[in-house]
Amino acid sequence: MSRLFHDFPEAQNEIKRDLAELGVSVQPETMQDIYVRDNPDFRTHELSNYMYTVLKPDYAEIEGVHEAWLQQEWIDRVAGGLNPGNAWKERPEIWEPFLEGTDLSRSGSRFSYSYSERMGGTHIDRIIDELKVHPHSRQLYLPVWNHNDETKRGKRRVPCSLGYWFVYREGKLNITYMMRSCDFFTHYPNDVAITTVLMNYVANATEIEPGTFTHFIGSLHVYEKDVKDVF
Repeated sequence: MSRLFHDFPEAQNEIKRDLAELGVSVQPETMQDIYVRDNPDFRTHELSNYMYTVLKPDYAEIEGVHEAWLQQEWIDRVAGGLNPGNAWKERPEIWEPFLEGTDLSRSGSRFSYSYSERMGGTHIDRIIDELKVHPHSRQLYLPVWNHNDETKRGKRRVPCSLGYWFVYREGKLNITYMMRSCDFFTHYPNDVAITTVLMNYVANATEIEPGTFTHFIGSLHVYEKDVKDVF
């Protein structure tokens, strides 16, 4: 059963309260591919298997979105096949440490994966094409995680997002965003915003009215170092 929120401001406020009141303290072993087992700054306040639905999703109402990153990341994703792309340059303090290779001026510097590679280009186009032919299908899933990620765990970065499920019901296109892990302070606003942009893009391309946004998160968390900025 999913919690129901009218809009994103209500969702963010309630999620904060749930994290503060119900979050369990956990010390993770890694953050992305960085060892943090002995670093108390990365102790987490965590909710497991958290799920909610926003009935009127408007990304413009989300607090904390990095607009320049969002616009460039969307361009990168739609283009498809880009790694590292250009969006990371809008938030270099977050993303530069994860570029593989010590010489960042070298053209071969890249991330262990990119969303542009995993879901961009023809991958989105296939969802659109299938919706036009089989709008009531239950198979409209756009994956991000793949089986090769199983060998990377703990060694290289693997996606926090698992994928996106599109469902056309009662004249509207709904999206369910599935994540294994979500950092509520650093990444949540942008992850949710770009998923809403994706839903609107597919809805516009198929001339379907955008519907609800549902979010399933295996580990929703706030790191100890960020608690003061959240609660």
